Amino acid sequence: MNGTATPSPPNAEQAKALLDQAGQVGSSVRSGASWPAISFLLGLGAVSSMGIIAFTYARLAPGAPIALPAVLMGVWALILMGTVFFFTRTNKRGFGLRWAIYMGLWGVLWFAGMMLPAFGLFQGEVWFAGLVAVLLTASTTSCAWYEARR
Repeated sequence: MNGTATPSPPNAEQAKALLDQAGQVGSSVRSGASWPAISFLLGLGAVSSMGIIAFTYARLAPGAPIALPAVLMGVWALILMGTVFFFTRTNKRGFGLRWAIYMGLWGVLWFAGMMLPAFGLFQGEVWFAGLVAVLLTASTTSCAWYEARR
C-alpha cells in the first residue's frame, strides 16, 4: 500500500448532514441564477409599457420626433439585455422553455402595441396604448414573480 488510509464512509447522521448541505448549495445556485432574469423581466415590462405610451403620445403630437422614445427605449433594452447576459451564468432546469414563453408573450403584446397602430388600427387611441401597457406590465411582472417564487 502507498500509506494513505481509505476514508471511512459517513455514518447516517453525517450522511444526512452532507445531503442537507448539498441541497442548500443547489437551491442557492438555482435561486441566484434567476435574479438577473427576474430583473430583466421587470425592466423589460417597465421600458416596454412606458415606450408604448411614449410612442402613442409622440404620434399624437404634431411634429414630435418619434425617434426620441425609440432611441431611449432601445438604449434601455440593450442595458437590460447586457445585464442579464453578463450576470446569468447558469439557469434553473426548465427555464429555457419558460423563457421562450415569457419572451413570446412579451413579443405578441409588443407587436400588437407597436404594429397595429402603425398599420392604422387603433392609431392615436390612447385607451389601446394604455391597455397594451397594462398587459405588458401584468405579464412581465407575473412572469418575474413566478420565477422569484421557484
